[in-house]
Amino acid sequence: MIGHTELLARLTRTRTYAMMLARRDLRVVFATTHVPVSQIARNLTRKDLVDKIALAAKSLKAYMEIRSPRLGISCLNPHCGEGGVLSSEEKDIIIPAVRAAKKRGICVDGPYPADSIFGKKLAAGFDAIVAMYHDQGMIPLKMVRQEEVVNITLGLPVLRTSPGHGTAFDIASEYTADPRGMVTAVRKCAEIAVRTKMRTTYAG
Repeated sequence: MIGHTELLARLTRTRTYAMMLARRDLRVVFATTHVPVSQIARNLTRKDLVDKIALAAKSLKAYMEIRSPRLGISCLNPHCGEGGVLSSEEKDIIIPAVRAAKKRGICVDGPYPADSIFGKKLAAGFDAIVAMYHDQGMIPLKMVRQEEVVNITLGLPVLRTSPGHGTAFDIASEYTADPRGMVTAVRKCAEIAVRTKMRTTYAG
C-alpha cells in the first residue's frame, strides 16, 4: 500500500526518500512506511537502510541546521534478535548497515532495542532515531502532544510537510477537526523554507 510519501516520490521521480516525523526534539525517520507487519522484514534491505541513514543525516543538516547529526538506530526484533536466536535481521541487515554508514563518516550508533531507545535519557543523545517500522516510531511520538507532530518528507526536490496525524475524513463533514496539527505543519514548512531558501513548498 502506498501513501502520500510514496505517491509524491513517484510524481517527482525521487528514488531515495523517507518519512520523518518530528515533535520538538524527538525526530523519527522510518526505514519502512505503510507496510503490513507480516512484510516488514522482507522490505528491509541493507542498501535501503544505509541510504535512509545517509538521507536522514543530510536532511538534518539542511532542514534543522544541525552541523553534526547524531543518529540512533532501533532494532527490529525484541532484544535485538538475541544474536540471531529470535531472528537474523539485526545480524544480517541492520548492524552491517550501521557499519557501512559509519564508514561514510556518519555519526550513527546502534542498533538499540526499541523498548529502550525512545526512553528520555537515551533518546536525548540523538538528533534523530531511525525506526524500522511505522508503529515502532509513531507510538512514542504520539504519546504526548500529538498536535505538535509534523511529517516531513525527505529526499524530494520540493519541501513537503503535513500534520503527523491522518486526514480525519471520518469527521470532515462535521467541522470538528482540531486545526492545531495543520497550523504546526504550515509553520514548520515556512521555517524550513527560510533556512533552505526552497521556493517550491507544500504543506498539507
